[in-house]
Amino acid sequence: GRSLACSRRHTSMRRSPVLLSAVLIGPAAMLVTPVPAEAAIPDVVRAVQQQLVKGASMKFTQYGTVTFNGRNRSADNMARVFRFNPIQDGRLQLGRNGVAAVGLTRRVNFDRENLPLAKEHAAEGDLVAKSLLTQTRPHRWVNTNGWFYDTGRLWTAGLPEGKTWARRGKGTPAATAFRDQVINIFEIRTLKTLIADADERKFGLPNPAGKTPAMRKTGWYSGSITFGELYKLSPTFREVAGKRPDASIANRAVGWRIIFDANGLPFQFGSGWSVEDKRKGADGGAVIKAVSWGSATTIARPKPAQVGVVRAPAGGLPAFDTMVDMNEAAL
Repeated sequence: GRSLACSRRHTSMRRSPVLLSAVLIGPAAMLVTPVPAEAAIPDVVRAVQQQLVKGASMKFTQYGTVTFNGRNRSADNMARVFRFNPIQDGRLQLGRNGVAAVGLTRRVNFDRENLPLAKEHAAEGDLVAKSLLTQTRPHRWVNTNGWFYDTGRLWTAGLPEGKTWARRGKGTPAATAFRDQVINIFEIRTLKTLIADADERKFGLPNPAGKTPAMRKTGWYSGSITFGELYKLSPTFREVAGKRPDASIANRAVGWRIIFDANGLPFQFGSGWSVEDKRKGADGGAVIKAVSWGSATTIARPKPAQVGVVRAPAGGLPAFDTMVDMNEAAL
């Protein structure tokens, strides 16, 4: 396996506590009890492999948050922070080689303090703000056959009458699913490498809120990896990024955490990043929570008569629906 130890020494000074503290919330906050010396170490890789072999499906939710300091405003001595939350819920269908299909609903949420600021920026011609406001309406994403389909105003506004789905392009279902949260735990090589180089490992921790025997003992792995290292390691991230991260992004650290039950099966995992520049910086990330695991399911693709081919969003707006987009915009 490849070691990230040397690179981690160079990235540690660029880390920010915001990487995971504001994003990886929930059960992680309870896992503070010292680990018993006799605690068995669950095999997370084997647990994930078993789900792939079974062809299991995973119902999930995702919550993310992104802050752009470069778009902040001050008025009446009150700072207004430009912050938004990408939210998803849907289902992944797994196969022996990873994610075989995905169907999800995604939207961007602004709280009542940030929505007026986003509208203000949009009125001034900020295309990013316009794109994000359009995405506050739910968008349905489907990838079942190596094609990425999207139904939502950002992509369908320019379609002919009767067409309600945009075919955005060819790509893997994994790259459709892991755009806000860029750590794909269903890539076994990626999962093995991250676990081998984890900065923190906790096992056998009591979880009084656990509703099943497996959830009453939990643990986690956490660590960091640079965008450049992740690009080399993960086929999914290479596809999402589209091109090798340039020098301004490649050495930025991505913090990650995988939380699992007594059987080693992950039930929450996420990633976060930070650009440490008080004037133009940003931070963000997202967490996926497995709501339930089930047997194989069918995720239907749109009917051909409903589909139109779309190369870019309507009105010249940016797509702005990946972590890479957000990081580049911040810099």
